Amino acid sequence: MTVLNTSAVLNRRSLLLGAALAGTTGLLAACSGGNGSSAGSAQSSSNLLESIKSAGKIRIGVEGTYRPYTYHDASGKLAGFEYDIAETLAKDLGVTAEYIETPWDSLIAGVDAGRYDIVLNNVAPTEERKKKYDFSVPYAHSRARVGVKKDSSLKNASEISGHSAAQSATSNYRKLVEERGATIIEVTGFDEAIEQVLTGRAELTANDSVSFAEYFKEHPDANLRLLEGEVGPGTNVAVLLPKNQTALKDAIDASIKKHLGNGDFKAIFEKHVGEDLSPAS
Repeated sequence: MTVLNTSAVLNRRSLLLGAALAGTTGLLAACSGGNGSSAGSAQSSSNLLESIKSAGKIRIGVEGTYRPYTYHDASGKLAGFEYDIAETLAKDLGVTAEYIETPWDSLIAGVDAGRYDIVLNNVAPTEERKKKYDFSVPYAHSRARVGVKKDSSLKNASEISGHSAAQSATSNYRKLVEERGATIIEVTGFDEAIEQVLTGRAELTANDSVSFAEYFKEHPDANLRLLEGEVGPGTNVAVLLPKNQTALKDAIDASIKKHLGNGDFKAIFEKHVGEDLSPAS
């Protein structure tokens, strides 16, 4: 397992897209030659799976700062349930996984730049994203919850209309709360969103239930609580791939279906978050 850390000191969604893309040239140089050719050559190949197998590795875009999805443990090693899933997929493909860490707001764009082959980072296959990218079958299910200060008058997630929400610019959760009438205060990541709520600059923030659970585990005395109910019906998450790479998609789909079916992914989820996040069949 190889980790290329391009954001060691950055938290989740810590750069705006424009600023992050300014560094693309240098990052491309760092990645070029890794597959025996330029970084973008595999992406333009008619068969990305063949290029991956020839190189003996699959380059995977992750944040690496998003506990418990992918993060660095006390020893500095990459860990998390999406790390375990990625290792499983790579093994089924017969290659090793190389992880390229990138802030959220430029993570998906890294596929266009040829910095990595796929993204595995709690990405929902929204209709807008599916216009530009392909997605595997879902490997997990995400439930959106809303956090507020303990003394907030809000009780239920259905009450957020007209209230201010701290959300990352490109987050799915921004769209969810915006569609329900919340006013957006843009932030660069989950940590900043929580800070905005705790300091009273925003009334609420929406995010994945797992992210909130991890936050409460690390901050048991935080002046924060979750509203009753969820924002929307929840979403499945999947591996993001370049368009028209059918062989790679089929191979990843087969691996995901295998390990969802035999309980391997359920065991991974329960190990890291204490509950089964498998998508509904």
